[in-house]
Amino acid sequence: MRSFITTATEFMSYNNNILFERVKLVSYMLIFSYPCFFIVDFFLFNNLSKPTFKFILSAVHITGLVISLIFIGIYHLSKNISQGLIIHCYILLYLMIGAVTSINSQLFTGNIYAYIIILMGVAVIFPVRPRTFSFLVSGVHLFFLIGLFLMDHDHFSFLSKMINSTGTAVISCTISLSFYTSRKNDFINKLKLRRNEESFRSLFNMNPNPLILIKPNNNKILLMNRHAVEYYHLQNKDLAQMDAGFLFKDLQERLDIIKRLKKQESIRNYVTEQQITPEMCKWTMLSFEWVDYLDDTCILIGATDITDFKKNEEELYKHASIDILTGVMNRRSGMELLREKLSSSSSSQEFIICYIDINNLKMVNDCYGHSIGDDLIKTCCETISRHLAPNDVLFRLGGDEFVIIFHKKQMQVAQQLWNNIKREFQDINDTNQKPYPISASHGFYHYKTGSDMTVEQLLEMADKEMYKEKFLQKTARYQ
Repeated sequence: MRSFITTATEFMSYNNNILFERVKLVSYMLIFSYPCFFIVDFFLFNNLSKPTFKFILSAVHITGLVISLIFIGIYHLSKNISQGLIIHCYILLYLMIGAVTSINSQLFTGNIYAYIIILMGVAVIFPVRPRTFSFLVSGVHLFFLIGLFLMDHDHFSFLSKMINSTGTAVISCTISLSFYTSRKNDFINKLKLRRNEESFRSLFNMNPNPLILIKPNNNKILLMNRHAVEYYHLQNKDLAQMDAGFLFKDLQERLDIIKRLKKQESIRNYVTEQQITPEMCKWTMLSFEWVDYLDDTCILIGATDITDFKKNEEELYKHASIDILTGVMNRRSGMELLREKLSSSSSSQEFIICYIDINNLKMVNDCYGHSIGDDLIKTCCETISRHLAPNDVLFRLGGDEFVIIFHKKQMQVAQQLWNNIKREFQDINDTNQKPYPISASHGFYHYKTGSDMTVEQLLEMADKEMYKEKFLQKTARYQ
């Protein structure tokens, strides 16, 4: 109930402000129009044979001028006035002027045009409260009918003018009601929109997560709460001059997101890596949603920092895919990589695998202990890794067996890399850096396009090549 009373009071003040300004404009119009009335009253009607008509008409015009001048003075000089009272008095006086003018016309033209025109004009220009307007029109119209009855002695002429003027009065009340109701509904809708906007802004700023509101057509930022400003380090930036380009990797990503939004209405859990500052990157989970704001469709973007989660995820992935002892890829990840390369989507790629078996691991374990055996394995992996290209992969198949995947290399290049590895093994042995000898057997297999093989078959072929070398080494040792 209190909200309804407040809204009604706000509308009355709003409507009175508009009408008060209109009264000012009408007053100025009448003041500037008075020279025309002056010419009519004192020159064009100078020789008129009906002095009473001329006198009353001049008095009416002068009265209208005086009323307008008085109002202009009140408008400019008085600040604490009741606008509603002034407006109602102004309407009443000009309705009376219209009624007197038309009653006076019975002495000369016999028409009631002035009264009808002012009735319609007041209804359109000054739509006050319907009850007030009806009261003003009813009082003036009663005065008009009495005056018309006294001036027009033709019974049928009086009836005709009474019917026409009364119909016009009813129509003017209807027009005033329509304009007033329309303006009131428009005001209430705008007031609700403003209050919804204020509520939206309040909730927007109170939200504990970074929130950004943008226009999709020009990427302009409309709102950004404090958490978003802090999250994106924009404290010293002029947000009014910025767009939301920093939220997206490029223009195409933004267009793709807008296209998805038009189909789905919202996008949840969109994970992206964002460059917050030149020195800082953050992993962010974004949510996008269409919202209506200020009679426009906008995109509300919520951001959640998942950098720590991604780091933990990377650590978990690392522990799940990396061999703890050597730091190279473990068997599961290596086998998955080989299966991926053998899949139909990668069948056009050729590659070389090198099956490696570290020699003498059992002897080192028996002679020096398992910790020294582990050191042998780590030393071999570190030595091999130093000679691999960034796109080559080394993974531990198990125990003392490892596999290298050479990408986009010819066999002679892979063989040369292995020779370099063997040479470093020999340098370590020659300088007695370790208490044990380091060596490893290897076998290459070149996988070519169109080969129909499983991972197991691929490894078996390379394993056979490795055993050929191991057999030759044993034969040479015994000879």
